[in-house]
Amino acid sequence: MCHPIDASLVTAAWKRPVFANPDLPEGAVDRDAYVVCVLEGLFRALQVRDVFAAPSPRWADPRAHLLDGPAWEAISEDGLASLSLTDPIEAHLDTKLLALDAAWRQMAGRLAEAGDDALVRIVTPADE
Repeated sequence: MCHPIDASLVTAAWKRPVFANPDLPEGAVDRDAYVVCVLEGLFRALQVRDVFAAPSPRWADPRAHLLDGPAWEAISEDGLASLSLTDPIEAHLDTKLLALDAAWRQMAGRLAEAGDDALVRIVTPADE
């Protein structure tokens, strides 16, 4: 009995083992390779929090218990104060943005000074 598969789940590294097993008839899918491919993709997605498993404390959605709306409004002032976040959020984020920008510029300057001796390099899509 043939079960349909979702070919979009098969990554480039798995295409050959899944679709081109020489021990199977032409056009047949290697079910075992497909299962391992999908499980590997699921594990990767769990690690980067692209999918969630409930009610697991480790793999559950970390945003699931965040407060929103009236419940958040009722405690937001105390919650933010307990984290020493008393400035308006825009001011707080602007400060973080300026610090990040300064660090980025400093790193870029040091890489430029190192020239070809730098152990790392910055690659942008335009450079590729």
